Amino acid sequence: MTVNLFPLQTEAVQGPGRRVRVGAVLACGYAVAIAGVFAVAPGRVPELLIAGPVAAVIVIAGVRSPIVATGLLLVTSFLRLALPNVLFDPFVFAFAGVLASAGVWAAARGRNLPAIGLLEFVMLTYVLWNLASMIAPHQYPATTPVSPDTNFSVSRYIFSGTVMPFAMFLVGRRILVRPGHLRAVLWIVLGAAAYSALVSILQFHGPRSWVWPQYIVTAPNWTGRAVGVFNQPVVNGLVLILGFVIGVMLTQDPRMHTTERWIAGLVCAACAYGVYLTHTRAVWLAFAVIVILGSVFVARMRRGFLITAAVMVSAVAINWSTFLSSDRKAGGVGSPDEIEDRLNTIATSTWAVGQKPWFGWGVGRFAAVNTYHHQQFSPSVPWSRGYGIPSHLNDLGILAELGVFGLAMWLTVVVLIATLLVRAWRVSRGAELYQHRLMVIAAFAFVSQIIIGLTVDLRYFVFPSIVVFLLAGLAIGVADRLRSGCTANRQRGCPSVEAVR
Repeated sequence: MTVNLFPLQTEAVQGPGRRVRVGAVLACGYAVAIAGVFAVAPGRVPELLIAGPVAAVIVIAGVRSPIVATGLLLVTSFLRLALPNVLFDPFVFAFAGVLASAGVWAAARGRNLPAIGLLEFVMLTYVLWNLASMIAPHQYPATTPVSPDTNFSVSRYIFSGTVMPFAMFLVGRRILVRPGHLRAVLWIVLGAAAYSALVSILQFHGPRSWVWPQYIVTAPNWTGRAVGVFNQPVVNGLVLILGFVIGVMLTQDPRMHTTERWIAGLVCAACAYGVYLTHTRAVWLAFAVIVILGSVFVARMRRGFLITAAVMVSAVAINWSTFLSSDRKAGGVGSPDEIEDRLNTIATSTWAVGQKPWFGWGVGRFAAVNTYHHQQFSPSVPWSRGYGIPSHLNDLGILAELGVFGLAMWLTVVVLIATLLVRAWRVSRGAELYQHRLMVIAAFAFVSQIIIGLTVDLRYFVFPSIVVFLLAGLAIGVADRLRSGCTANRQRGCPSVEAVR
């Protein structure tokens, strides 16, 4: 008995009649959108006339192929700050294509849709909790007098920081089931990391005129650090770590052509150097943890991790005094400023939880609380440090904004995904090596996100969150199908994909 672990994916239904109906629906929707914008904001109709056809192309491309929709979403979310905003960010249209593709997939499955499990239920509950917090009245608005952001939208904050990552996890687990889909996602993420590494290196070593977007070199939010297209060194570092891990995995894949392995190796080395150029301790810590984990636990693919570990230890040993200094630009880790910022935000979070423990101060309100009720961690920490800034600890920010109930839901999601990734790791030990590499990549990406989340609120950043959740969904989805193949064949252990096709 043979089992196809990667069933054919249902694409958009073809046929002239279907195309005519789809075109008519899009045309009617476009006309209604123009009429609505004209009624509400007549001055923005020209923008819609330009953006509408582009958005329609993106959505239609997504409907026709889920991997195309996913690729467009990854590219547009990666370039979010660099691309022009016409009515909406381009990644919103790309995500609409993903949803349309998922709708076609669900319609084709009919009654054979997978049952909603505990993880999906908790994800849905957490999203609804965020929406309830958005609707409920709160003491402060989601803005601060210190850093007024009139364009800040709580609904957008929830959409990009929570809904999209969860949705991409489900897309990875349920829809992107072909081996070609897995490879495409890995190479797209590797390409994004390669570009981050390139602009990070050019930011320091020039020529700076080659850097795009130019704000990386002309107006970086953190001077002297590799900020990447995100203009944020921590998030840039997380993407570089993902690129490093994927590069290490692909360089040791015998199915890849020699040219592909060389490209992956060069990107891997560039990402490792880019991590250093971030001059950010949280990024360095996450990178060191990943290198150690890879050297210890990835038995069949540890060579790249061991080489990297040797280079890191040698560099630190040679520059030990500089490493311990407070000169961040030279690679020192002794600067107290960012630590003091986080200590005061911890004190503010603790105070906020004590005041409103169960339901929190409201989603998106931490910066306001940190303005009107800023707390000092201790007399040795300057009171001004961290004043008015958003939470720099992902979980404490959720706790202060959404209360104990909200944090419990979020941690349940994290624990369930971590548990499924551990099971996926175990199942893939007897599978094809390519599938096992995917488990390693997903697990290391998830660990990196957890470590980075100790220093920054990741809900503000779209690309790294959707990538990590997408990779986790892909890995868990492959493990689901491997287990199904084992059950169907009534075998102990988990055979390789090729063995059960």
